[in-house]
Amino acid sequence: MTTRYEIGDVVRLKSGGQPMTVNQVGPVAFAPGVWLICQWFDQKGELRQEMFHEDMVLRLEEPVAA
Repeated sequence: MTTRYEIGDVVRLKSGGQPMTVNQVGPVAFAPGVWLICQWFDQKGELRQEMFHEDMVLRLEEPVAA
């Protein structure tokens, strides 16, 4: 499996939003392609997690300030 992303990469949705950390990368049973499970903290400081297709995100090259 070839993917553009690795566990630990910091990404952001192409449409914007919070920086997210990739914690799983790979295929899923119900949809084609490579999917990323990402975690981030929302504006209230709550830990969030969601799955995104790799085409929906961009890797952030510069470190993100906390």
